[in-house]
Formats: sequence, structure tokens, C-alpha cells
Amino acid sequence: MPIRNIDVYVRELKLTQETRVGALAETRLGIEGHNWLRQLLFNMRDGEPAAMGGVSPALESEIVKELEFFQSNNITPVFVFSGLPVARKDGRSTAKDDYRLGYRQSAWEQYRHGHTEQALRGWSTSSPQALVDTIPFVMQVLQAHGAEFMRAPYSAWAQLAYLYKHDSQPIHAIYSSLDVLMFDVDRVVTAIGHARSTFSWVQRDYLLGRCRITAEQFLDICILAGCDWCPTFPALLDDVGFSFKSAVDMTHQYHSGLNAIQMLTDHPSVRATNYSDSFLRAYCIVRYHIVLHLDGSVGPLNPEFAPNDLHDIIGYRLPVAAYHLLARGAIHPPILNMLVNGSWLEFSPPDNGESREYHRLITQWEGGVYTQQCRLLCKHLGPFFAQRKVVLQTWFEPRTEVVLHDTKSVSQGVSLPAVGAAAVLNGDISVSSVMENSRILAAAPEGSSDSNPAAELLAWVLQSLGFIVSSGEHTKLGSALNAGLQALQSQLQERPTELLQWAVVAAAVLIDQGLLTGEKWSVSYDDELSLITDAQQQKFIRIVARIATLTPPGARRGSWKFGYNRDLLAFSSAARLVQKAVGSSADTARLVGAITGSAALAPESTQLLQLQELRRTMPLECTTSNATGVLAYVLLVDYARNGAGCWARIQTAAEESLVDARQALRDAWGVAGAVRAIAKVHGNADKDIANAYSWAQTAFSEVL
Repeated sequence: MPIRNIDVYVRELKLTQETRVGALAETRLGIEGHNWLRQLLFNMRDGEPAAMGGVSPALESEIVKELEFFQSNNITPVFVFSGLPVARKDGRSTAKDDYRLGYRQSAWEQYRHGHTEQALRGWSTSSPQALVDTIPFVMQVLQAHGAEFMRAPYSAWAQLAYLYKHDSQPIHAIYSSLDVLMFDVDRVVTAIGHARSTFSWVQRDYLLGRCRITAEQFLDICILAGCDWCPTFPALLDDVGFSFKSAVDMTHQYHSGLNAIQMLTDHPSVRATNYSDSFLRAYCIVRYHIVLHLDGSVGPLNPEFAPNDLHDIIGYRLPVAAYHLLARGAIHPPILNMLVNGSWLEFSPPDNGESREYHRLITQWEGGVYTQQCRLLCKHLGPFFAQRKVVLQTWFEPRTEVVLHDTKSVSQGVSLPAVGAAAVLNGDISVSSVMENSRILAAAPEGSSDSNPAAELLAWVLQSLGFIVSSGEHTKLGSALNAGLQALQSQLQERPTELLQWAVVAAAVLIDQGLLTGEKWSVSYDDELSLITDAQQQKFIRIVARIATLTPPGARRGSWKFGYNRDLLAFSSAARLVQKAVGSSADTARLVGAITGSAALAPESTQLLQLQELRRTMPLECTTSNATGVLAYVLLVDYARNGAGCWARIQTAAEESLVDARQALRDAWGVAGAVRAIAKVHGNADKDIANAYSWAQTAFSEVL
């Protein structure tokens, strides 16, 4: 949590100043990414992501507007996002009860009774994913528009303070919440008003003067009040509530935070806690926070005074390469969090994840993928991590731990595949190319001069998902995937995009897990299909709509005209799990390659840029939306009820909802052809899928 009630106190003292934004012209403005993004999403108040999955359709355009505003005012923004969370004092994090479950359920009830506006308001309070899960998408948008960004090793506040106070002045001002003032920053921009072209800011010396305190006392007060790394001092809590002023008054009385704690040790609510330990720990976190230095080293602020046991306070030290990759956005935090915290936490998806099928996909399939990743990483991260216990925990069974790695884990046979003879790919580092040439790539001698880190990364991802083995041979599932990829290209009559290839990968996994069928799941919500009396047609609609759900919908044009479908949202949550596993497998391979030196690449090297481009073309779990699935569902329900002419009847609404609705359905039909080929080789639901494809062909022929 932010410093408790400090914003209220600053407003009461009228310490916020307002200045024309022109005063920031020709400055490099360091922006605390989480705070900036949180304000952006709050201003949008969009409930659709919780109803359809994915990020808000307007998020990209809002980010671009922000960048255009900075550019028009001659401000260079430098976005700094937080990296790994500081280690918890009470040990491993847990998948606690999720308050969003109730909000979502209530919103779906409102929608079921026809109260769409109330439902959207309810969904807007229950974000489908944590803010940190949205950041990879935001980074892609920033990179596409040439904006500077980085991810700090830990807290962005500390990293911004370091950059701001450095002699070379990489940034000239900070735009953040008031929390950054704890890090000896003299002023902070707290808000920027686009309409009035003004910005609000707070000078720390004014705050210290009004409170009659020193900078050291200010830090004590912030910790006593309660912040991200320390709860509120119990003696400050009473029946009336808490105010920041009470922490100021207490520090006046006892001169320092530690004196106050020691003098009030016998207070009933203090006696029950070891608060002095929490206080001192938070103090060290602020004073000696780990940051990325301009020379590339990773170390504490105020290093000459830093204690030797910072790993016990902030977290276990990782290789410098890990922090560098994190800073550039080449890998994302979840895989590192899993190792540092000792747990991979699965929280509820947008549909609430109530089905047995979804639970089984997590515990049986996803758990197996993360087990491989843990064993590979722990094998290369040194003796401590080799003995590290890592578990999978879920919101539906929070007290049950699925062990992913411990002292008994065997890492033999778990390694990155050696990939040589990369010339055979002709520069096409894609799923289809690597699958088609996997035997040739694996047969090349280790250390071949023709090796390619991007090809190695992709081969590891496909191996970890069960499509190929270390020799390059296809598994049964791999043969099915290869057939599907060939069918996709044949049906589209052109090279399919990387995202469509990954959609086929997800389809193969879900067929293998018995989830891409025409049957209802154990928990089903769809009432509309019951109006179709033909049970076979109901199955066909489910199959094709589920396939279409795997297909990216493209850009949105306006308000959504086709309602919301919780069954398809549940299916897209399963696809999201697969995409998350793809991303974490890629991050695992990239990190191990950097640690072992096989992919220790210079910042601007061609191979690094190729790796980053490959990572960019992989699906992001936060962008998974069921919009194309809902569109296909509406098309097929209309076809089942009214026959030919279904596209003409929905075309206007479709084109008002998506920039290229026709292309989204064409892509979905291409993926449907691929799924038919996969099922034929694999054997799961092959007849139902083939029959569904034949039945839906007439409806889709109107679109193609």
C-alpha cells in the first residue's frame, strides 16, 4: 500500500502547487510506471476486460495520447516500472481469497437479468488481471512509439531517486506518487492535467517545514504510518481511525520512530507484534534499496553503509544478467518471482474459474510445464536455488501445495536444446519453421557456428510444451501440431502471422487436454444455445466458437454490439494459461542462455534484437480476449436459426465493433482448418470437429 493517508495530509496543509506544464519543457521526466498506468486505467473505468478478457480496447490509444501530449510540450518521458517485489517478512506469498470473485459474480447476475450498464460498472471494479500483468503490453506500445522505458530490479521509486540524484542527471524531474519522497527526493510531480496544461507538484522541504521535522524523521513517520513494506504502528490506531498527523505528533513527542516503538512496547496492541523488527526492516529497504546503476552493476543505494545481509531483507540475489534482461523488458518478472518467493500463485481468471476442467488444466498440465522450468533454472542458478523448494498454489485450493521443485528434484536431462544449422530456416524463426526442421536443427553438432539463440529459445518452448523431444523428433502431439500448421498455411494461402501460429499451438494443447470439444464443461452458463433444438448443432457451435476464441480480434472500432458470453470467457481463460506457459518458457530459455553464456549478447547486437522481436511476437496472456469467439458464436446461432444470409444480418454491427471483423473471422476459419487437421492426427474429438467444420462452412463462406 502507499504511505497511509499522506495524500490527505498534504491536501489539508495545502502544500500542492500548480504550474503551467511549459515549465517542464526540454526536461527528461522520470515517470513511475505503475502509478501512471493505475491512473490511466482508473480514468478509463472500462468493465469490458473483465467481461471479455484482454486489456481495455482503448488502452493503446490512451497511451499514445499521453505520448503525444509529452511530445507536444517538448517533454521526454522515461518510464520506470517496478520489477521484483521485496521479500515478505512472513515468508512465501499465498493465493488468498480474491475479493474480485464476488464482484464478478454479482456483475454476471446483473447481466443475466438484462442490466448491462450495472454489470459493466461491476466489472470495472474487478480487473481481470493484476496491474503487473498488463505492463508487458504497455511496454510493447511504448517500444513501438519510440518511448524510453526500463524495469527496475525492485522498486521504481528507488530507481527513479537514483537516476534523479545522479551527477549525470539521466532524468530532471520525477512524476510519481508521494511515496518517492521517502528516498530523499526534494520534489515530485503528482499529477498532470492535460485539459488545463498544468501539473501539480509537492516540495518536500515545505512539508518538512510545516511539520517541523527533519528528513530522517520524515522517513520514520512514513514507516510508522504504514507503507508497502511495513504495517501501521498499532499504537496509532484507535476507534476514531488513523490520520497521518498522529504519526507526526508521535514523532514530535518521542523524537524518532524507534524511540516511539521502544517507549510504547507495553501498549496492548504493540505487545502482540514484533513491530520494531518490521520498522527496522522497512528502514533498511528504503535506505539500501537495490537499483541498477548506470555502469551496469546492480547494488544498493548508500553502499558504504549497507548491511551485509540485504538478501534477508530485500530478497535472494540473482545473477546480474537476470536484472539486465528484466530492465530491457526481454523477460518478465513472474518466472523470477517464482524462484525468489518459492511459489507460483494462480489467482482466479475473469470468469472466476469455477469448472473442474480449468482446475485440472492448472494442476496437471500447467504444473508439469512449470516443473520443467524450475528444474532448468535451479540447475543453473547455484547451490541455494538447487535446493530451493518451489510450489504451485491456487485460489481454489489455497492450502494445497503442488511441489514443482525441491531437494529431491532431478535435473538430469533438463537442458536447453542445442540448435545448429540455423541456415535451414532461411531467416524464418517461427513455430512452423522450427517444427518443420526440428530434426535437422537438433542433429547439428553442439557449438555450431550456425547456431541461433532465437531458434534455441523457440525449440525449448516447443519442447517444454510437449511437442518435440531433445533429439528433435516430434511427439504424437507434435506431429498433430505440424499437420495443423501446414493446414493453416494452406487454408490462408499465405504465411500465417506468428499470433495465428501460436493460436494453433494453444488449440493443440487444449485438444490434447480434452477441452476443445463440443461438450459443456462441468460448470456452464450459456442459456441461449438451449433455444436451438438440434443437439448436434449446439455442439458444432461450441466447437467453432471456442476455436474462434483463440484468434486475435484485431483493433476495436467502437462500442461492442454482441453482448458477453461467460462460457467463451471460461474457454479463453484456458487459452490464457497456455499463453502464459509459452511466455514463461521463453523467459526461462532466455535467462538460462544469458547465465550460461550461450546467449550473453551485447545490448544492441543483432541476435539480441532478434530475440526481443521473437518475444514480441509471442502471445501475451493479458491480451487474450474472446471477442472473435463471441462474433463467431453470434454468426453461427443466427445461421442455425435463420439459415443462409447470416453474415449480411450481422455485418453492420460487426463492422461497427471491430476495425476488420471480416478478417478476424477469416483468421478464425483458418485456425478451424488447422484444428481439424490436428484432431485428425491426434484422435481427440476428431469426428465432432470434422463435422462441426463441415456444418459451419456455409456460414463462413459468406464471410470468406
